Amino acid sequence: MAKKSHPRLLEVTVIPLEPTRWEWRVYEGDTPLMTGFETSRETAQIEGDRALFRLLSAGLEPPQTPY
Repeated sequence: MAKKSHPRLLEVTVIPLEPTRWEWRVYEGDTPLMTGFETSRETAQIEGDRALFRLLSAGLEPPQTPY
């Protein structure tokens, strides 16, 4: 029997911490998968997007849940 494929929703968020410090995070639901810090909002968005595309290109499978 073929494995069921469940769609994954990944999201990038950018959070201001200080005027020159921004945090980016890649989430799957409520679970942070990757995080980083940058000195501008634009750079944080770019690095968050890069991390998202790295995760997508790696084709990682979500953890298996028993049915």
